[in-house]
Amino acid sequence: MTTTAIKRKKEKRAEEITVKKIKEKIRDHEEGRRTELTDAKCRGLQFRITDEAATWTVRARLFGKQRRWIIGNSEVAPEIARERASEVRAWCRRGSDPEKLVTEFMTGISIAHQVRVSGERPVLSWEWIEAVDKFMDHIMDCRSPDTYDDYARTLGGRRRLDRSKRHSSVAELSRFNGKQVAAISREEIAECVADICKRAYSQGLHVLRIVSSMWSFLGDDTRRRQTSVAPNFLLRLKPPERPQPMISRPTSSVIQLFDKDREDRRRDVPSPMAMGRAVAIARSGALGERASLAVQLLAFSLQRRRAIIGCYQMDFLVMADWNDPNADLVWSIPPFMRKRSNKRRAHLPHIVVLTGAGAKAIRQLDKLKLGEYPYYFPVRAEPGKKTKNPYADPSFVNHALQFMPGVDMSPHGWRRGFASHGEREFGLSLGEIKLILDHSEGAPAGDVTAESYALDPLLQKKKQIMTFWTNWLETQTQAAIAADPGLLNADALKDSIYRARYGEERWLKRESKRQKFSEAAE
Repeated sequence: MTTTAIKRKKEKRAEEITVKKIKEKIRDHEEGRRTELTDAKCRGLQFRITDEAATWTVRARLFGKQRRWIIGNSEVAPEIARERASEVRAWCRRGSDPEKLVTEFMTGISIAHQVRVSGERPVLSWEWIEAVDKFMDHIMDCRSPDTYDDYARTLGGRRRLDRSKRHSSVAELSRFNGKQVAAISREEIAECVADICKRAYSQGLHVLRIVSSMWSFLGDDTRRRQTSVAPNFLLRLKPPERPQPMISRPTSSVIQLFDKDREDRRRDVPSPMAMGRAVAIARSGALGERASLAVQLLAFSLQRRRAIIGCYQMDFLVMADWNDPNADLVWSIPPFMRKRSNKRRAHLPHIVVLTGAGAKAIRQLDKLKLGEYPYYFPVRAEPGKKTKNPYADPSFVNHALQFMPGVDMSPHGWRRGFASHGEREFGLSLGEIKLILDHSEGAPAGDVTAESYALDPLLQKKKQIMTFWTNWLETQTQAAIAADPGLLNADALKDSIYRARYGEERWLKRESKRQKFSEAAE
């Protein structure tokens, strides 16, 4: 080995770098040569001297490759150089590019200012409106039209019948307009839901359910590269606690939920007398014929109002001869008319048996059917005009019940009445109640046997339950008429319904016109 090689080897040998050694090397530097000092206290740290400059450098492995960064000049003290080198190597160990850190060392410009001025390359994502539109397209393909309309009214999606127009979104969601969904934080969504809950708590819960469904869609494996939304982003996001209402009790005694058969009205459980009264008014002739039959079908079938209004001629099969006026009917409610859930056997039709008055209501509706039009409650629309559904709006049932004198109940109240009175009056079990109400057909959610094997519709059992219910409700109807014979006076009931619906002033005007026509006729 030559003298020159031995000298260079000694120069590269690691030793503690001090200020004194740096000055000596700079003073003794030979032109055209490169001098290197390797620090023994910090791995990868070197002080390099060339004809152009004297600098501190550090070597580290980043993304599988060995790289070198300049972290200071000769004016930087060895202690500071070691701190910088250690920090650069730590970044590399974490898999982060230390380029902005090195720039801060060399120029003094902070990393935050570098990001703000130069900007990070934005991640690939969708803007809020684009994300809403793509989510609503998914809902259109996979859910019912009513679900689409509900979600669209909440999120501000396109109208189903006119895609060029949009619904107005819930006001608090407007804060996300123009934002990338990947940039919307979990905390921002939680704050938005909290603001909605302050205004209307139930609406806040509804918005949270819809937004959670939307974020599950955005974070799905098949579209995460396009949205950059993390999976399970809103998992276990809780709404704020429900405010506790002020409770004032007139006496120190416990309030009875059932006092002389008057159920707790907060749960909308109608009394037997109220249910009998509603049936009596429906049969009195005070309502239009279709409205009367809608209420009777609701009362004697106990199905949801959407299934009532959307019932179709081919959904009904007779259990004997159709010409037999007393024959029972089997109503097969198709899956798209049911509540959607993989755990409710919703891919199968829900089958219920109609006996007595329920079967008679269908026979009367069949006589009213418009020619070949198959729906029993067709929508009223101008020819050629687009409508949401080929059948009437489900609120048709609400309007038929809403203005009945002495009746304060919703369509869903009939189902609660059946469940509550069915247990008490003729000893139905919860499984038998679920069987009629279309709650997993009486089977526990997630029961593999019930979902895939035990598929018998249990017609005889359902017929027995519905016969009990029909007979009991007929008894309540007769009791209501006995208590108030005015339920047989159709004209008086019509006037009462008209007053409740249109107001006293409009009723007086109508009566005045009627009296004038009567006097003119005489």
